[in-house]
Amino acid sequence: MSAAAVLEKLQGVRRKGEQWMARCPAHEDKGPSLSVRDENGKVLLHCFAGCTIESICGALEIKVNDLFAEGTARKSESGIVREAQQHIAGLRSRLTPMDRERPVTLIKTDEKNLDAAIEEGGLVQVVLDKETQ
Repeated sequence: MSAAAVLEKLQGVRRKGEQWMARCPAHEDKGPSLSVRDENGKVLLHCFAGCTIESICGALEIKVNDLFAEGTARKSESGIVREAQQHIAGLRSRLTPMDRERPVTLIKTDEKNLDAAIEEGGLVQVVLDKETQ
């Protein structure tokens, strides 16, 4: 759903720079308190009176998912990928500026193969596999 389609369902719409302001359909709104913005295939809604996105969409008789164009919804990543990203971010935060330019290798291993993992070279963050210990 586009921002234009959402705006058609609202009252008191007026343009304000890059966004629109309208009366929020989720509460009795005397003046415009709902911000509507189109950004990267997503319709962003914000009620300055504090209404939730769920209540706004409910009043508009649309689903929250309707605000996102196909292919823009965040894809769920597996736990191991999120864990690896957190480890890398933690390691990078402790590096000097010169070290940050070097590649970081994340190796998942167990204690038996730890030496081989470290021999890979470069900066290495080793995650011991709890399942094989």
